[in-house]
Amino acid sequence: MRTEMALALRYLKPRRSVVSIITLISLTGVMLGVAVLLIVLAVMTGFTDLMKEKLLETQAHLQVQPWGGYRMIADPDEVVRILSGIGVEAAPVIQSPVMAQLERRGIDPQLLMIGARAEDLQRRMHLDQALKAGALSLEKGEAVISTAMARRWGLGVGDKFLLHSPNRLTQLVRFKPGGGVELNEESGVYLPSEFVITGLYSFGKYDFDQSVLFLGLDDAADLVQLPWGTATVVYGWVRDPFHMQSELKRAQDQLPYFQITDWQQENQRLLDVLKVEKRMMFFLLIFIVLVAAFSITNTLITSVYQKTREIGILKALGAGNGLVMKIFVFQGLWVGVIGSGLGTALGLLVIHFRNDILKLASRITGQDLFPAEFYYFDQLPAHVVPGDVVFVVISAVLLCTAGALLPAWGAAKLDPAKALRYE
Repeated sequence: MRTEMALALRYLKPRRSVVSIITLISLTGVMLGVAVLLIVLAVMTGFTDLMKEKLLETQAHLQVQPWGGYRMIADPDEVVRILSGIGVEAAPVIQSPVMAQLERRGIDPQLLMIGARAEDLQRRMHLDQALKAGALSLEKGEAVISTAMARRWGLGVGDKFLLHSPNRLTQLVRFKPGGGVELNEESGVYLPSEFVITGLYSFGKYDFDQSVLFLGLDDAADLVQLPWGTATVVYGWVRDPFHMQSELKRAQDQLPYFQITDWQQENQRLLDVLKVEKRMMFFLLIFIVLVAAFSITNTLITSVYQKTREIGILKALGAGNGLVMKIFVFQGLWVGVIGSGLGTALGLLVIHFRNDILKLASRITGQDLFPAEFYYFDQLPAHVVPGDVVFVVISAVLLCTAGALLPAWGAAKLDPAKALRYE
């Protein structure tokens, strides 16, 4: 075995010949294929992990909502008490779409209002840690908005703005029986609610930061015309959000008249898409390594042709077909091992400096190559999973070894007498 390995490695040593150049090209192909696979899988894994982390930062682990067309939970404190009894930390929340009216910017309609107690937001969503300016204060007439909204609106801490509730606006008109709308004279006088900005937050999740603002629970109830002490949803948090089936079942058993969903159900489509994308990326990019394996086949066919006399001498000295075949199979194995090692090193290096490379490429091209509005995050995430690295390396080595089988079989079948006469 040592003889075959030594001869195979000797044939790979760089010399000023066509075979060595082709071998180096094959090594480069394997190296680039492995590096690209590792980089893409690490970025996809990092994107999925960071997405889950941000979802858990900005959402409750479970949500309890009324069934059907009911707008509110009349006694959310009772729901909180039941959830607390099964180990779920809970808080009543009022959430509703709202519109902001700004003095110089007009109307901003695509907003989501979350009304909650400041201590609940601090304890579970850690909103105080996400603050970039001001304080987490949600007293009467106070609001916390995101830094993205502040930039869009041209406002800061201490400035005021108006909020409209779509539910209240729709009460100003009524539909005519024959079609069209008219003013509802019974609706009374309507005035928007005024709020002062007490804090600016940023969770680093683009879609959330662009649309969500926080009010006190009573202010939120007034805005959407709900009685004080009610809620539209109860948020719940568990110790392990990835293994919460037991808490979900117990909650549903004790709250049969409510709809209970967890964070994975709320984001099922997004999580499934990310999972499928990672598998598809591996399936597509493994063809890079497959092309490198075909390159190795071509290299070894050339090598067998160039070393026909040496093969004949080996067979004349008593080397069997198996030994000759092993020499060229091990040559493919060496290309796979060396190329995979270099590719792993290159891939890990690129992953480490990925954001610096991305910024440099953006400066050179003059374009933002990772826009936050499309990818939700302001930096390119990555997470290297050891299992992925092992799987990629083993796949590359096996493909390279398989690529050596055909020329190795051809070398083993050479007739020594004809090989020695070869010129």
